[in-house]
Amino acid sequence: MVITVFSPKGGVGKTTLALTLAKVLGETNKVCVLECDFSPGDFVSLLDLDKEKNIVNACLGDYRACLQKPQGEKFDVIVGGFPDMQESLKYADVERLIDSLSSEYDYVLIDLQPQVSEATVPALLKADRVLFVLEDDISAVSRTVGIIEYLKLHGFLDVSKACAVVNKVKGKGKYITAVDLGIPVIYSIPYLQRLSEYKDKKMIRHAKNLKDAFFEVKKEKSLLRRLLNGFKRVEQKDK
Repeated sequence: MVITVFSPKGGVGKTTLALTLAKVLGETNKVCVLECDFSPGDFVSLLDLDKEKNIVNACLGDYRACLQKPQGEKFDVIVGGFPDMQESLKYADVERLIDSLSSEYDYVLIDLQPQVSEATVPALLKADRVLFVLEDDISAVSRTVGIIEYLKLHGFLDVSKACAVVNKVKGKGKYITAVDLGIPVIYSIPYLQRLSEYKDKKMIRHAKNLKDAFFEVKKEKSLLRRLLNGFKRVEQKDK
C-alpha cells in the first residue's frame, strides 16, 4: 500500500508525522519511507543518514543499494535530493521506483515536497491514499483548498483517495470548520508542547489513533457491544 503524506505549506509537521506513522506501522509490517523532496529534504540530518543514497540514485540505479535503516528503527528509508537533482528525473523514473518498492514492502510512505513537479506527480497518482497535513490557520487552509483544486483540475489527484489531518490544534477550530476542503478530515492532533522528535511518546500515541482512523478501524470495547452491533446489522438487512 502506498500512502503519500503531503502539504502545500511547510512547517505543519508533515515530515514528523510521516516518520511517526512509519514507526507505528513498522511494528507489525515491512515499511519503507521515500522522501520525495528536493528542497532539500530533512531525512539526512534528522535521521543521520548517507546523502548519497538518495532518491535520484535509487531511480537511476539499484534502489536496494540506497535503502537505509535509521538507528534503532525497523523501517527503511530512501532520502531525498537537492534542488539541482530534480531535473535528472522523469515521471517514469519515479513511477518505476514506487512500483518496485510497493512490490517489496507492505507499506510505502512517501513524504512529498510542497511543490508539484514532473518528478513528484507519481507520488500522488500512484498512491492508494493521500494524506493532507495542515494547521488550522488561514494560510494553511487556503493553500490546501487551492492545491486540491489545482491537482483535481490537472488530473493529479483522485479525491476519493484523499483525506486530511489537522495538526498542532489549539482550542476550537477557527478556519477548518468554516471551509469545505472537499475531502474528509479524519483526525486532529493537539499542539504538543516540548515535542522532541517523531519518536516522542505523545506523537506516537496520536499516530496510532490516526492509523485507526485512517484505516477506519472501529473499536468495539466488549463482546456485548460486538453482539449488539451484529444484531443491528441483521435487523437492517431484514427490513
